[in-house]
Amino acid sequence: MQNIYDNEHFFAEYENMRGKEINANNLIEKPIFFSMLPSLSGKRVLDIGCGSGDFCRFAMSSGASFVMGVDCSKNMLSVAKSYDDGITYLNLSMENLSKLDDKFDVITSSLAFHYVEDFDKLIGDIANLLKDGGELIFSQEHPVATAFKSPKGGEIDKKIDIKGKRYYLLSDYNNIGKRIVKWNDSGVIKYHRNFSCIINTLIRHGFVITSVMESYADEEAIKKEPKYAYQNDRPYFLFISAKKL
Repeated sequence: MQNIYDNEHFFAEYENMRGKEINANNLIEKPIFFSMLPSLSGKRVLDIGCGSGDFCRFAMSSGASFVMGVDCSKNMLSVAKSYDDGITYLNLSMENLSKLDDKFDVITSSLAFHYVEDFDKLIGDIANLLKDGGELIFSQEHPVATAFKSPKGGEIDKKIDIKGKRYYLLSDYNNIGKRIVKWNDSGVIKYHRNFSCIINTLIRHGFVITSVMESYADEEAIKKEPKYAYQNDRPYFLFISAKKL
């Protein structure tokens, strides 16, 4: 289990980044993620990797009957718990979801699953926590973003300007496993899985895929940050919703 968010330097840099209005989470990830949600009114909701509790507060304000957020970071949860909003927060990692003895109507996760090594166990644990007919909605870094292995731990852009398009090198797409990338001056561990691995794991644990989306930037987002137009050439994020049979 990795807990990079309790590194004080990393956490401060992350909070600074997320505190800015113009970032990929606000302009690209959140609008698509929220568009895929079912009605939360009267539902029991679990948010995995809840961070500072933004989605949990949204779920509660949307009429959920019970909201729980779990995260491995004490720093993140200290921010989440600073709001007096009736939400239950647990300091629990994705790897230890089997410790929960509860059932939920909706389980969500935003940009967290690429941090877990054993994806099969994660999806199995989620299936056990969902009621029959319950829904899972999650986002993660897109497989074309996590695939590349670089000696320096980052991606390589080949920024050839041909009619406004940007071209990327891609390698190791079918080599599933650990990646180390540099982010906020730290070596962050992520795990790459190709598209078929992600989908087939969900199917194997009794899920029916109800929607798949890949990130894009709308005109408003591109107006605020022109570089997001390159989502047309390579998406940042993958979004999946699935229902437990």
